Amino acid sequence: MQKYLFVNLLFAIAISISASAQKNNIQFHSFNTVGLISGQSTANTGFQTINGIRFSNWFSGIGIGIDNYQYKTLPLFADAMKFFGNEKRAFLYGDIGYNFPMNDKPGKEFSYYNSYHFTGGIYTGLGIGYQVPLSKKTSMIFSFGYSFKQLNSKTSVTTINPFMGSDDNFNNYKFTYRTLILKAGFAF
Repeated sequence: MQKYLFVNLLFAIAISISASAQKNNIQFHSFNTVGLISGQSTANTGFQTINGIRFSNWFSGIGIGIDNYQYKTLPLFADAMKFFGNEKRAFLYGDIGYNFPMNDKPGKEFSYYNSYHFTGGIYTGLGIGYQVPLSKKTSMIFSFGYSFKQLNSKTSVTTINPFMGSDDNFNNYKFTYRTLILKAGFAF
């Protein structure tokens, strides 16, 4: 009996939230973009999907992406957008979250280490964008911004001396990337 009461209560709450969202014009949106990421070294690509709700001139959501700049990482972040202008097509955005390494093995530049372990760090992004409506619920979006990501690595090298034995030397590296990112995609 208590199960049915609980299920009915959840159902009533869901209906009231849905009615409230329709009354207040809260809408679900998904922003999906590909980007060109450029910094001090060679430019690379990235992908992001951000899903959340838009209320009036504000959007808030959760995003995840793939950032291929230098080392492939997976940023997981909270996103906020403020739409402005007469038609509410221009927007400012801000992201903050954590940057997870996708590989625990570096490229050729670390080939002389015996072991290495990557850990993530902070991820942030700020920028400005514009959306071009394609239909009532679909828009093409363009944005330009600044991205900051960190990545940490712990490495070890074993040196062998025939007279003294072997010795392990550990090093910690902190990588910080400040990049510009140009993105294009679709909003639904």
